[in-house]
Amino acid sequence: MREDTFEILTEIKYPLDIVTRTEEEARKGMLEGEEFMVLEIQAIGMAEKYQGKNSLAIDYIAACNQKVLTSPWMKEKIRLLSDVCENTVMVLNHRMTAKIFLQIREEKDQELCLYRLSAWCSMCDDGSQRWSIRDKIDPMFEQEDKFVTKRAEEARKLAGKAMVKKGTDFFDGAVRV
Repeated sequence: MREDTFEILTEIKYPLDIVTRTEEEARKGMLEGEEFMVLEIQAIGMAEKYQGKNSLAIDYIAACNQKVLTSPWMKEKIRLLSDVCENTVMVLNHRMTAKIFLQIREEKDQELCLYRLSAWCSMCDDGSQRWSIRDKIDPMFEQEDKFVTKRAEEARKLAGKAMVKKGTDFFDGAVRV
């Protein structure tokens, strides 16, 4: 994977629904079995002009702790979950693309977070990891695309498999909390 695939953004346009904790609080919470968000992929739809024509562009933004952003484990999970979003929820036919484009064009910044897919991890009593996959579909997107909830169900299943992919362990490879 090329290094320039990732760009570190300092401005959070679509804030995460998490509580910020110190490393010590996170360590204690993890040992007590609390769930922590490890990674969230945001699919941002943008109304743009491309070669003089109206276009809907989709950017996949990864939100995670900056301390683990450069780890090979995290890069692989970002790639896998971005691919899951792109190949399930964000598969749009021409008619749906046009509808979503028109809706986004009305937004103040001409962009909108259409979908969020997040992976949460907790530690079981035996020290093993437990993954929980959550998602959120923008209400406009869900209203316009009647099949998006079915695609999101598939995305959650695939994301769960990606997070527990054999040979990759969050506690061993990504973070020392």
